[in-house]
Amino acid sequence: MIDKLINSYRNEGARATLRKICHKLKHTRQASGATPSKIDMSSIPIMPQLEDLMKADYIHHPYMRPEKLDKKLLNIAWVTPPVGPGGGGHTTISRFVRYLQSQGHRLTFYIYRNNTIPQSAKEAQDIFERSYNLNVPVKELEDFQDEDVVFATSWETAYAVFNLTGNHLHKFYFVQDFEPIFYGVGSRYKLAEATYKFGFYGITAGAWLPDKLKEYGMEADYFDFGADIDVYRPRTPILKKKKISFYARAHTERRGFELGVMALKIFKEKHPEYEIEFFGQDMSNYDIPFEFTDRGILNKQELADIYHESVACLVLSLTNVSLLPLELLVAGCVPVMNTGDNNTKVLGENEDIVYAEAYPVDLAAKLCEVVERQDINEHAEKMNQKYKGTSWEASYKKVEEIILREVTHG
Repeated sequence: MIDKLINSYRNEGARATLRKICHKLKHTRQASGATPSKIDMSSIPIMPQLEDLMKADYIHHPYMRPEKLDKKLLNIAWVTPPVGPGGGGHTTISRFVRYLQSQGHRLTFYIYRNNTIPQSAKEAQDIFERSYNLNVPVKELEDFQDEDVVFATSWETAYAVFNLTGNHLHKFYFVQDFEPIFYGVGSRYKLAEATYKFGFYGITAGAWLPDKLKEYGMEADYFDFGADIDVYRPRTPILKKKKISFYARAHTERRGFELGVMALKIFKEKHPEYEIEFFGQDMSNYDIPFEFTDRGILNKQELADIYHESVACLVLSLTNVSLLPLELLVAGCVPVMNTGDNNTKVLGENEDIVYAEAYPVDLAAKLCEVVERQDINEHAEKMNQKYKGTSWEASYKKVEEIILREVTHG
């Protein structure tokens, strides 16, 4: 049992593991006929600490931005929930932390203990070093001090950041998705939504989110996505296999897993000669209605190998767009995606991305169109040439410029 939980945490992260624990406990109680005990508020996934919720009174005691600072190098803190290896959100945060550190700023992570799996600062630091190649101090939030700038990095950490005190502390919100819709319309939806009214300055992943945040009166600027060119650039000459891939994240609702599986079943019936590879999580416990290869959690080089061999990749994003499409374009693999302004506002009406309705029949039809092209290898080469300059450098610089513009004089 313990081994399974550790495996789940490594492959699927804290949120999915906690859901499994709650599900298991619920069914164990039902099977034993035990009388249900009273529900502990701290056991409801995912929530900030109750005292932080009660203390964060943005209505009667709003956060007021402090005066700008007369300095060029800043002490910048990031408040993060428990960290797991290979998480997309922490991967993006780590990119900017590494860049800001290289520019001479002092960076520190602070761990916020929401009610997911507990994690010490030492455990988090080990993961940052091992999985994200970061040499940055990680501290307990109780030890917070001497910072000029602090970033909330998720809705539950926003409550902790709101409650931090300091006459000259500038508070930012690093927004990578519209988190209220991670939940049904209920308490967590409303609590997540409220954080956009806290008065923090937002820096968002892509151009879709600032418009969403503006509805709550939140000021925000955004950075564009990039790709690691050196990793994903394909070998030449490009020779595609009869293979397509699927970014399969069954435990992440916004990745449309069920839609993807249904679409791929239709595709497989029309093109049985094509191999289908799943990646993104361990699929060994799932009963998939067609033959496929389960690749699980992969490192960047392993991902690049799949992209280079695949003609297309089905990657669904029902909230903010995934990081994958630009990586796929650099690698010469056609992204097949659901249409919607959450994707097109970030990536544009890109002729190299194949958009479909978020409906199995249309997704399957678009996959068929891609593999039925007569110029598959030539088209992959053209994509690679077009996107070989798509790096993260401009975004790194823009984020530093936003921070300095909002925090310092001159």
